[in-house]
Amino acid sequence: MFWAKKIMEAFVLPPGIMVVALAGLAFYLRKKARTGAVVCLALAALVWVGTSKVFSDAIMAPLENAYPTPSKPKGDVIVLLCGGFRGGGNLYSASERLAPATLERAAAAYKLYQDTKLPILVSGGAPFSAEPEAEAAAAWLRELGVPQDKLLAEKSSRDTFENAEYTVKLCRERGFRRIILLTSAYHIPRAVMLFRKEGGVEITPFPVARRSGGPRFISDWLPGRDLDARLAINEYFGIVYYRLYYLFL
Repeated sequence: MFWAKKIMEAFVLPPGIMVVALAGLAFYLRKKARTGAVVCLALAALVWVGTSKVFSDAIMAPLENAYPTPSKPKGDVIVLLCGGFRGGGNLYSASERLAPATLERAAAAYKLYQDTKLPILVSGGAPFSAEPEAEAAAAWLRELGVPQDKLLAEKSSRDTFENAEYTVKLCRERGFRRIILLTSAYHIPRAVMLFRKEGGVEITPFPVARRSGGPRFISDWLPGRDLDARLAINEYFGIVYYRLYYLFL
């Protein structure tokens, strides 16, 4: 009963309903327009495969496995890269203003702070929000007990490129030469590349919140089970884009 319901949900809710609609259109066109029917079937397969967890894991894993998470990282400062802002009013905790990726990273940064007692430099501006992401993340870290004198915020950056540019500049001004760079595992290859391009500081990658891997279930093969493929494709695009940028700079 449980799995029957889950399978039905997968094909009733978006994007699974698109698979059903395209397959139905292909069936309707099979005699009238064979080419159109083939195109519809191909699109249905693309939607199905592209939104399954099996596919997203396959393209996410190379990004997430690029760097291990060090057990005893050494550095002068923890650099926390934000990953989105949720906003809202009448909130109980500052954590409610953080998008899931920022919340995952900030939670890991707090644990790392507890282990190392290093200052945390939070990086993230307000490209799509009224409040800088770094300000919201720092507020939640203060709620958890991180002293104000252990928190710094870089509030101007709008993307990873500017994260690297503005954060490295701030680190130089503060005398931080060894950075523990903390962000989501899928994001770490691009972040490390851009921070190292800035030069002048030593980078220790600290990937967190891995999404790929784990045991397999029937639902992992169904459409709509996982939309992380978009995140992975965005990272691959960013890596290629900035490699070309530095090549022709």
